[in-house]
Order: sequence, then C-alpha cells, then structure tokens
Amino acid sequence: MTGWRRKLVRLALLATCAVSAAPKASAETIALSVSPPLIEMSLAQGGDRSLEVTVTNDGDRPFRAKAVVVDLTLNRNGDPLPGPSSSSRWSVAPWVALEPTDIEIRPGEQKKVRCRIRVPRGETGGRYGALLFAAARPVDLAGSGMKLETRTGTVLMLTVARTERRRAQVAELDVRSGEGPEVAIAAALRNDGNVHLRAAGEAVIRDGNNRVVARMKLDGGTGAVLPDGVRDFGARWDARRAKPGSYRLEVRFRASGLPAVSRALEFALPLVAATTEALPGPEGRHGG
Repeated sequence: MTGWRRKLVRLALLATCAVSAAPKASAETIALSVSPPLIEMSLAQGGDRSLEVTVTNDGDRPFRAKAVVVDLTLNRNGDPLPGPSSSSRWSVAPWVALEPTDIEIRPGEQKKVRCRIRVPRGETGGRYGALLFAAARPVDLAGSGMKLETRTGTVLMLTVARTERRRAQVAELDVRSGEGPEVAIAAALRNDGNVHLRAAGEAVIRDGNNRVVARMKLDGGTGAVLPDGVRDFGARWDARRAKPGSYRLEVRFRASGLPAVSRALEFALPLVAATTEALPGPEGRHGG
C-alpha cells in the first residue's frame, strides 16, 4: 500500500475509541475491524456498481454496529477529517447506499455490508467520503451508565471517468531562519481542479550567479490534496557554507496528469526576516 493511501486510511482509521472513564472501564475494548480500508474507483456518468465491505468482531463479546457514510476532508498536513454527511461539495454520500446499516456481530464472526454506488448523469470530477462503522456497548460498571464506543471504516475515493480537470498552483512560498544555520522553506500547493492529486515537490536554490547551490525534496507526507484543498510542504537547507548575498528559490510540483507547477522567490543571506509570497484565494479554504 502506498504512503498516501496509508495516510488516508487513518481516517477510517478515525479509530475514535471513547471510553467514559474509570480504571475498570478502560480495560475493556470493542475489537471491530473493517476490510478493505480503502476503495478507490472510477465510474462513468450514470454508472452503477455494488461491492461488499467486511465487518469483523475480533473480540470475545458481541456488539451491534451501525453504518453510515460521512464526508472526508484533509487538513493542510494531510490528516483525514470526517465531516457530516453531504456537507461538502465533494461529498460522495448522496451517491452511496449501504445495506444493512444496523448489524449484530458475535465474537469471531464476520458480516458483509453491501455498498451500492450510483453516479448521476451530468456529474463531473471526484467525490470523497468514508463508510463509517460505529459499535457501542454498556460498560460493566454498576450504575455508571457509561458506554464504550469504537468507530472505524473504509475510505471511498470516486472519480467520474473522463471528466477529470487537474489544476494546481503554489499558493504560498516562504523562507525564514530555522535552527542554527538552517533555512526553513515552506510551500503550499492548492488544488484548483475537480479531482484529488498526489503531488511530489522539489526545491532548488541558486546563488547570484545562477549556480545551483542546493536541491532537495519537499516533504509533504503522502502528498494527497483533495479538490479545493491546500497541502503544506517543507524542507530545510543547511546554509552554513553559503556566502552572504542574493539567492533565488524555486519550488516545483509534479502530479499524475498535471503539468509541472512552479514558483520562485528571491531572498538574501543572512536572513533578517521571513520572506513570504502568497496568492489571494477564497477564504475558509481547508486542506481537503
């Protein structure tokens, strides 16, 4: 499984386990697992496909689980964030039906949940969400009224075939002093297209004579950016051997199906203050 997939899987991977509090209660668990952790697919307009998700009770006590489709976004670090169903422009929830949505699972048992996906005609781009399974049971603590709850699920990433529009730009570029002789480089990539990107970035620094003095990979984790999203990338340059003077930083991003995207920034050493450039953009943008 590739890195960006592992990151997304953490949503599902919400693994939000809430136990209301006492030492005796905290020792109990609900061993709920779901497979597969990620479904990535492409369907044409008007397309209709059914598949199955397997829910397993890996513990020694029965539990009841409820299934729901929630929205998926990513913050600027690429961390997955669940949201209310159908609250996002890019929500897959209206196109998905689950059956059954309420299941009881005995210890060691597996249950299949059917997921039917129907793409309306005329729709374009990508849609994103998670098939979330929540299980709860009372905690064995007399009179407490406490509950043990676990949530996990499957990430769903759907592309409407032959309607993809891939666009991106470097929305922010920043150079500032890091630790010791280090220069900290930060760049933000904005996805202006209608499908998700998996981007990789590189930074190149040239001196006043246009000679390359440093070339480095921009760290952006999985590099996944959902439509309307912004993803932060960064690198650190050890400038202890660099002479005072003018320098030029250029960052370049590449993603499948997308022409290279770049942006440059002039700065001087020694750095007295941060040098920053930012493009205007819609307020309230989120990472995914």
